[in-house]
Amino acid sequence: MTPAQLVALGALGAALAGCTASAEDVRPPDDRLFFPTGVAVSPNQKLLFVTNANSDLTFDSGSVAVFDVNVINQLVTEWQTVGVPAGCTPDSDYTETLNCEAPLVLDTTRQSGVRIGNFATDIAVQDRDDGGGELRLVVPTRGDPSITWVDWTGERLQCRDGSEGHALCDDDHRLSFVLNDDDLVSIPEEPFGVFADTKGEFAIVTHLTTGAVTLIDSPRNGNAVITDIVTGVFAPDPSNGVRGATSVAGRTPQMPGDIIYVGSRSEDRVQTFTVGRPVNGAPPFLLTGSYFFLDAVGANNGQSNDTRGMAFSGSGDRLYLVNRRPPSLQIFDTSLGPTGFPKNDPIGATDLCRQASTVTVANSGDGDRVYVTCFQDGQLYIINPQGQGSVDDIVTVGRGPYSVVAAPDAKKLFVTNFLEDTIAVLDIEPGSPTRNRVVLRIGERRTP
Repeated sequence: MTPAQLVALGALGAALAGCTASAEDVRPPDDRLFFPTGVAVSPNQKLLFVTNANSDLTFDSGSVAVFDVNVINQLVTEWQTVGVPAGCTPDSDYTETLNCEAPLVLDTTRQSGVRIGNFATDIAVQDRDDGGGELRLVVPTRGDPSITWVDWTGERLQCRDGSEGHALCDDDHRLSFVLNDDDLVSIPEEPFGVFADTKGEFAIVTHLTTGAVTLIDSPRNGNAVITDIVTGVFAPDPSNGVRGATSVAGRTPQMPGDIIYVGSRSEDRVQTFTVGRPVNGAPPFLLTGSYFFLDAVGANNGQSNDTRGMAFSGSGDRLYLVNRRPPSLQIFDTSLGPTGFPKNDPIGATDLCRQASTVTVANSGDGDRVYVTCFQDGQLYIINPQGQGSVDDIVTVGRGPYSVVAAPDAKKLFVTNFLEDTIAVLDIEPGSPTRNRVVLRIGERRTP
């Protein structure tokens, strides 16, 4: 049975169940992981946000869960210095790993999350902090399709009026049309990757099957709204007719005039954009910038495509790009050249697993490391980008690792395991005997 048939069957099952099930029966739990996909940390690295995609449509919606990073650290510390924390068990296969079910870890924050649409793919965080720790999350959901925006108040996520915990986001927080006007253009299908720019007060979403890019104006103290959609950014793959925009990253999101890089599943090219803001207060729009080809890796020049992840170093002077064809991590010098624009010169590459999905960069004390999830193999590649780049370690993290994010201050790395409903927590502290190992697994593993 194909994946599409499985989804259709799940939808039918959910519909039949809905004939007799109450609303409470199909309401998603506030203390479980169910097909976790996107993951992000707050700027102060105290909170971890995780999207649950509800990909088998067991429930009537997906969700965003909120984890307290300090709670996670306390569990790991107790495990490593005292013994097994109450409610957890040692892993039978890996002596350094502790297994804790999600309700235990979410005990203090379970009502801080919200419910959203189905098939969420990614999550981005915009810092709105005016002194109370305020944030904004932007989440693409493929089920509608739509883009959800949710505000963190300093205590909980909020996307509708009222004080109800784990509430369902209202229509005002679900973006589907330009300027929120259903008489105007709707967003293309399959919203996929997302990037939020704190300084520029905007977010950009890519679309997996159309090659389109959507701009969201997200003022610090106002509502988010779609203001521009650029279609046909990438040409279709001549071998199969597939086109699509995938990963998106900003070079310097804490500085004005950020340059946004967008990758493709169908072309051997990276396209850049900037955001224009008219002086008359009209809605902002996307400005198409320069592009460069991925022609430094592959048996034949121009055959390096299907970009799945991009991440910049903290300075913005290095771009780390994950490709599936051929499977590789490619390193680009994106420092400013004599003209004042990024050089975008290839300077290194290293082999990767097949079906790599996402990438993040973190410096936990001894230089940058690049972390790449390998969905098919259940692994995480850890790469030292110095020189041409080399693989430091390959770690088994769980079934279907989807997204990865780091909290360098806490010396922890988080990986969502889509196929087993867990989060793998890795120790990334230099010199630690468990460095680059899964020290905690959150969630009850789903049977294959």
